[in-house]
Amino acid sequence: MRILQIIHDDERGGVQKLAGMIEQGLGSHRFAVETAYLYPRAGLPLYAKLVCALRMAQRIWRGGFDTLIAYQSTASVLVGMVGWLSGCRLRVVHQTCTPSATPRPLRALDKLAGTLGLYSANIVNSAATWAEFAHYPARYRRSLILIEHGLDASAPTASREATRRRFGLPASQPILLNVGRLTAQKNQDVLIRALACLPQAHLVLAGAGAKDGSFHALAVTLGVDDRLHRLGALPSDDIADLYAAADLFVFPSTWETFGLAAVEAGMAGLPMVVADLPVLREVLRADGSEPVAFVAPDDVEGWISAIGRALTPATPSSRGGSALARALTAKYSRRRMIESYLSLFEAHRRIEHRKLRELQPSAEKAQP
Repeated sequence: MRILQIIHDDERGGVQKLAGMIEQGLGSHRFAVETAYLYPRAGLPLYAKLVCALRMAQRIWRGGFDTLIAYQSTASVLVGMVGWLSGCRLRVVHQTCTPSATPRPLRALDKLAGTLGLYSANIVNSAATWAEFAHYPARYRRSLILIEHGLDASAPTASREATRRRFGLPASQPILLNVGRLTAQKNQDVLIRALACLPQAHLVLAGAGAKDGSFHALAVTLGVDDRLHRLGALPSDDIADLYAAADLFVFPSTWETFGLAAVEAGMAGLPMVVADLPVLREVLRADGSEPVAFVAPDDVEGWISAIGRALTPATPSSRGGSALARALTAKYSRRRMIESYLSLFEAHRRIEHRKLRELQPSAEKAQP
């Protein structure tokens, strides 16, 4: 089976990580998987995006792929519409953005494509994200499938002390870690504002994005630029080392459909302060003892208080972190996720086989 995956651009983040894991997982089962970027980089003007979309439409039309997989809104619409017209029988799209955060024209096109039945499978990765589509037409919701993200627990390759030295971090002061693209959605400016009232702490931002310059300017204005460490986009091995070197994971996103970085930090056993979003309460729940504090995304005072409490030596307990790590590792394994995709492919194969058998008697009757 030849599979084409389409993601928007080569901007390191949860979507790219997910697509890479799926490519590797399906490839190990002898699927021929190609992953393509719709745009060569982020921030292209509209006319350039239209040219790229036309080129991708041609690739879909001429490629003869058995399966198309899309991860973001524009790619989903292309896979649904062009994929259907080209005769590709399995068209899989992912809802990696909540409807309210999707640009209105793309939201309308996605709703139209789904309602017309152009998506073979429309994947959501959490119950909270599924609920976001409750008001959509029944025909749209008919193709929704829940497949939770899966990933491997990170394994650090360096000691806490060595990692701190490598990235120029203080040896003994508390380290707050945020992993994610530097965008308005990820809301890291709240952490920079909170940092001004947490004089002993240092904040590490592991990610790149359009807000990098403005975050630096804010830190300079608040006088905390010496305690803000903007490391840019990093490979997985470096992120694993940072999880082991940090004292607290902080994640103030305004919205998420799953929160891959938060789950990964939880698998590493890090205590966390995260945005009070239904999806994060869902995916980070274990047995009630987990070392996770939830704060409204834009409540700076709330973040200051929660971070201060989390950095108090008596809380949270290492036992709570270990229990959460075990629970998340068991629930969100990469193997389990890949098996869900294999089951999806097998179910589709059976449906297509049944349709062919139903057509055979009609074809035989039509023969003279």
